[in-house]
Amino acid sequence: ARFFNKATDSILVYRKNKHKWIYNPIKIKQKITGYWHSLDAPGQGEPRVFFGKLIPPPKGRHWMWNQEKINQAIQQGKIRLNPKTGKPEYFVQPERYQYADSNCTDIPAYAFSTNYPTEKSEILLERIIKASSNEGDIILDAFAGSGTTLAVAEKLDRRWIGIDCGKLAIYTMQKRLLNLKSEIGNKGKPLKPKPFTLYHAGLYDFARLKKLPWPEWRKFALLLFNCRDDKHKVSGVELDGYKGRSDVLVFDYQKEGGVVLDYGFIDDLHSMIGSKIGSQFFIIAPAASVTFLEDYIDKGSVRYYILRIPYSIINELHNKDFEAIKQPIDESQVNDTVDAVGFDFIRQPKVECDYSIEKPKDQLLEYAVIKIKTFKSEAMLKGASQLENRESLSMIMVDFDYDGVIFNLDKTFYASEIEKNGWKVFLPLENIKKQIMIIYLDIYGNEYREIKTLRDFGGAKQEKRGGK
Repeated sequence: ARFFNKATDSILVYRKNKHKWIYNPIKIKQKITGYWHSLDAPGQGEPRVFFGKLIPPPKGRHWMWNQEKINQAIQQGKIRLNPKTGKPEYFVQPERYQYADSNCTDIPAYAFSTNYPTEKSEILLERIIKASSNEGDIILDAFAGSGTTLAVAEKLDRRWIGIDCGKLAIYTMQKRLLNLKSEIGNKGKPLKPKPFTLYHAGLYDFARLKKLPWPEWRKFALLLFNCRDDKHKVSGVELDGYKGRSDVLVFDYQKEGGVVLDYGFIDDLHSMIGSKIGSQFFIIAPAASVTFLEDYIDKGSVRYYILRIPYSIINELHNKDFEAIKQPIDESQVNDTVDAVGFDFIRQPKVECDYSIEKPKDQLLEYAVIKIKTFKSEAMLKGASQLENRESLSMIMVDFDYDGVIFNLDKTFYASEIEKNGWKVFLPLENIKKQIMIIYLDIYGNEYREIKTLRDFGGAKQEKRGGK
């Protein structure tokens, strides 16, 4: 080492108006043990009776308490005669209060409840939030990470806004807020948070995109996903074109009545055309119109893929390049600073996997195993198409007990770790409940989501799933 190791972090405090800002002094307990202190003080005084014995104070000093208080303290066990000197002493209580200063070493700075790198402790954020705000105030954390600020603000009756550019951070925060406990340190009774909304932000152009007439929207959607514009009918249902040899439907979200793309829509569509189409069918729809999370729905022998269009920056509309916010491939990169000017379209990566049950050589138990055969990013960014197979994989996130509504992050597997394991992901069988959701994330932030059950892993050890 060439210098001292860094053992401290700094918390920077800013104020917008030097004449108007909030500071609430924080009263904390001093962590000291009780001790015995001499009862005499400067200034000559009279003798007092201690335990039936008249004892004079040292020369030039006096006993600090009067006889009544001494008698009361003796009854309470708060006065003794020093075993060595015989001088009266009183007991100093172990709990003393003082006001918190800029030295926060009396509390832990970090926590490990979410397994998110550099997660700050709830005790630290409690002190910061209490000192700098009042109930009902808005707390904003622009680098929200594991969500400690949001969780503590919720418990302290503050409103909050959290921002982060990492997908791992977003899913970590979502799970944390949906599994709160009432006490600081995530202890106590379950705490239901007030309603909150998760926004996916970019450089928006709501007006231009939403005002597109249906014919232009339809054409734009087909071009966006490299589909051939070719209207045709199958069993009386009008379709919009082809992606490769597979049929494509552009979902008409502008129909009267506020129609949405839900499971019922897929069921109805399959009942009408399922027996007349191939094994793949593509539906292009605005992300806000889709009511479920998964990227495909299996019905019989047909897989219905959902291609989502977000209300985000669009090359065709803005005529300027942009960069995606890169996602980490290992834990050390989670908090790396990146510069970006927007987000890509939601373009699911190409994913092909084998699913099986295996017992690794060095393990006693069997695992559900995902073997990643193909992973290719479909992002419309410079250099994305030149990346080798699996080179664009960022991580895989798993919810072992998916409820069909909310993805509750349980485990994260980084690409660097997966590569070391021969591109295999090992899931403990005992963790898998009725169904799991798996999210495959590329380095540009695009996701491919699927739902699996144990049946998908068992028996057919080389069962093929996923991919487009």
